[in-house]
Amino acid sequence: MVGIIDEAQLFYPLGTRIKIAENYGTVRYVGEVSGHMGTWLGIEWDDGLRGKHNGVVNGKRYFQTQMPTAGSFIRPGKVGPCATLEDAARERYLNYDSSNVDESLIREAQASLQASLFEVVGMDKIARKQSKFEQLSEVSVEKTPVNAAGYLQGLTQLTTLNVSHTLIWNWEIVASITQQLPSLTSLNLSSNRLVQPTVTQIAELQPSFRHLKRINLRNCGFSDWNDVMHTALLWPDILSLGLQENSFSQLAVVDRQSIFRQLQELDLHRTNIMDFDQVLKLGNLMTLRLLNLMENGIEEIKLPDCDPLAKLNIFVSLEQLNLLHNPIWNEADVFNELDKLPQLKRLNKTPHLKSNFYEMFSKAVASIGGLQFINKAEVTAEERRGAEYDIWKKYAMDWMQATHQGADALREFCRRHRTYASLVKKYGSPADFVPRAQAKQSNLIKVCIRHQKSGEIWDKKVPRMITVQTLQGLVMKRFGLSGTVPQLSYVDAKHPSLVVPLDNMAKTLDFYSVQEHDTVLVQ
Repeated sequence: MVGIIDEAQLFYPLGTRIKIAENYGTVRYVGEVSGHMGTWLGIEWDDGLRGKHNGVVNGKRYFQTQMPTAGSFIRPGKVGPCATLEDAARERYLNYDSSNVDESLIREAQASLQASLFEVVGMDKIARKQSKFEQLSEVSVEKTPVNAAGYLQGLTQLTTLNVSHTLIWNWEIVASITQQLPSLTSLNLSSNRLVQPTVTQIAELQPSFRHLKRINLRNCGFSDWNDVMHTALLWPDILSLGLQENSFSQLAVVDRQSIFRQLQELDLHRTNIMDFDQVLKLGNLMTLRLLNLMENGIEEIKLPDCDPLAKLNIFVSLEQLNLLHNPIWNEADVFNELDKLPQLKRLNKTPHLKSNFYEMFSKAVASIGGLQFINKAEVTAEERRGAEYDIWKKYAMDWMQATHQGADALREFCRRHRTYASLVKKYGSPADFVPRAQAKQSNLIKVCIRHQKSGEIWDKKVPRMITVQTLQGLVMKRFGLSGTVPQLSYVDAKHPSLVVPLDNMAKTLDFYSVQEHDTVLVQ
């Protein structure tokens, strides 16, 4: 019996990954179980509901699991066969037929958020490329029982490798792969469970990862940021790191002398980081250009205070921030806070439940001085003028009151509306607008409607609450237009250099602050 146990322990060292049907697990115990004959493997399943216990059977603890029902015992004979990466790749790419093109590779390429990891070409072309094994530049063996490297030195052109959902279980195996592939730059290790490397292993293995630029560790079971930082010692100069769907909620300040020295892209999509104060701990990542915080439950964003005319000395290179699907409750405050970031140009965000994209777009553009894109929509010069002018008018009364109340009140106003001082410089003092806003308003306003192509002018009294869509209908009837619905914009009578598009057909003229004697342009 001892010999059988020793053989099982040799073949299944603790931490080994196994797969039965579609279920993945990690070996946590090898040996006898009281009351049962023979050798057993104690497994912690990735699916916390797959097992029956937490490693305790009949009052005796054999191993420990994170979830109370993630553990079970199986016989070694039930574990399926394993494969080397060489064998799995050859089987997938040399046994090619037209019905078995590697769709996982296509999906990964198309799902890439940033610079594409692959050249996505036609299916037939990919099939021809994949059939020439030694010339492959991209390989995916996703969901195969790979747990060793094999001989890979013939793959001299391989730049991108997907070994997600395999049975690779430690960094020594990973290093044995990467050291044979000197052209490899992108490595996907998603949905594997890797044993933490020791300090000695880090020193020995680090040279094997020097040529890597991108690593994806999505859903790799990290629950402690310290484990991430320890593992990152293996590849201190990585450019892009994916940590999506790992369940850590606390972050820590990074020692940039040791790790993330050149990190440009960090994906923290769907982790458990709900407190933006934790995110601020990464502010010393001086080279970080892109940060993905999608679906993290973040409700509020508050950055350190700084002078309204200054920027913070954190996230100094951050150009793109993804906040999609976070329940952020106060958009205006968030955009004002994000203006403190010195290089922010691209923002992804879901509109508040009581808002819509057009309102969010206008607030963001007016509040974040350098913003160029929001949700992939480019900010045009005309849209920026319209958004800034709306904010300039909206807070005119508040600015006037703060000006009269003294320096402290004005400083507080500028703290809450960081871009307003620059808008006053750009568009002048709103003092002449305030009395107009305070005056009792009639329900009807007289506007000058000008057809730009024909030059025809129509002076018309319209309700303040008329929608853009209704006005478009009146314009089409008056000027005899048919076919394409005309585009409307308006020119403020007090500031004729500003042209504001009336681009939301459901909104009213009052929403756009159209006033008496303003001009509506018909294009």
